[in-house]
Amino acid sequence: MKKAIAILAVLSFAAFAGEFAVCNSGPIETDADWLTYDDGTPHWYLTGGMYRGVWFNVEDFNTSMGQAEILKAEVWFCHGSTRPWDISDVYFEIWDGVPTGPSPTGRRDQTTITAVHNTAMYVDYASAPITTVANDFWTVINLEMSGAGYPSSYMDKGPNVGQTPHSFGSEDMIIWEPFIHPDDPLNFMMRVYADLIPMSFDNTSWGSIKAIF
Repeated sequence: MKKAIAILAVLSFAAFAGEFAVCNSGPIETDADWLTYDDGTPHWYLTGGMYRGVWFNVEDFNTSMGQAEILKAEVWFCHGSTRPWDISDVYFEIWDGVPTGPSPTGRRDQTTITAVHNTAMYVDYASAPITTVANDFWTVINLEMSGAGYPSSYMDKGPNVGQTPHSFGSEDMIIWEPFIHPDDPLNFMMRVYADLIPMSFDNTSWGSIKAIF
């Protein structure tokens, strides 16, 4: 998209269609222990589409690491006054994947959460830690319970000049389109709390080392 509209913008790609608007919020705390690509300021909110995802690469946070042990996640939603939700429940998922999308058989967890406006929603995993098979993994908001693209997701303010896109939308979990507005990537307010595993260690060795401490 090359032209920004002050209040409402329409995203329309081959694989994804949605609308996003301004839903201002003040900056939120960013803990260094959380993996995140957002700039810390919820600003835009997105309505529409079936799936919203963030692609994580652990090497973006530490180049010597090769996997992640995911302990919990954080996600933010916005209930815009002109976009009333038809439902508050949503599936939040963790997937193994590659930069172009989640792996077809890579879903590691699906947890139902109830979205609340402008509040950090935490997803604690009963099966934690969820150990990724490689350095790429995805968090996905699955909106199949709505069918109308609700609840609406917060995105950061941007512009994230020069950043590689990490937030995407999809209608079929196959083709994923990045969010660019107007010329630089925007990021969903989706964060992951995880331990990072060095490339040279297998899971058993890493678990033994952690147990010592």
